[in-house]
Amino acid sequence: MKKYIAGICSLGILLSGCGTGRQTADITRYETYYRAIEESTKYTASSEYYSVSAEMTSLDDGSYRYYVIIDEPKISMYDIVIMTVEDNRTFAETTKMMPSSGVFDASSSMIPNQINSRAGFVKGLIISGECDKDQIFLKLLVEWKDRSLKNITREFIGFNLTMNGIEQPQTEAPAEEGGQ
Repeated sequence: MKKYIAGICSLGILLSGCGTGRQTADITRYETYYRAIEESTKYTASSEYYSVSAEMTSLDDGSYRYYVIIDEPKISMYDIVIMTVEDNRTFAETTKMMPSSGVFDASSSMIPNQINSRAGFVKGLIISGECDKDQIFLKLLVEWKDRSLKNITREFIGFNLTMNGIEQPQTEAPAEEGGQ
């Protein structure tokens, strides 16, 4: 476990480019978000506040890259943080950094029908990761503040992603063949 944490710390140091105190704070934030995803028991397939989409592509080396897109906000969302965990991997067993936005880098905000990327108001956010299978289960945490920057909302979304896109969960039992 120590070598995994050391690897995560090293990557965090490279990504943050700040002083030691800042690096430690970023690593702590990363672990806090990771553990929140790990401990959550309630996941939805979508959100009423924004749209979620995802796609997967194959790479020349036989691996796969996936993209998760959060856009089309229906409310004002400030200081957004997004993080994904692959295939229910626990923090202790992971050997790579999970995709995130707003953890090691500056957070962004989304406001319906307003875009000003220089001021941090974006149309949408994309995070991406690589995996070695053409199907992956993703757990996603999306956190944001309201306009007052005092109230925080967190949503947990989970879905299977394949080369065909997000697989919708089955809501009814399949019909039996050969009727009786």
